[in-house]
Amino acid sequence: MGPSASQLRLLSPEDRIVYKKWLRRSLMFYGTALALLAFAAVANHILAPPSSDVAGDGDSMQTAAITATK
Repeated sequence: MGPSASQLRLLSPEDRIVYKKWLRRSLMFYGTALALLAFAAVANHILAPPSSDVAGDGDSMQTAAITATK
């Protein structure tokens, strides 16, 4: 966790500015990373083929019938 309010009061004004900049930048970085991962997951879900188009999900009886006729 971060410093408490009493610890922040003990810092110099310059150190408080540095801490706030560091905190803001780290939140922006991890927030952006999370947003990109969420976007990638949604895009993958939308753009992925339906399960019926995936190899191996077809009618196994039809495959067995084709094999039996050979």
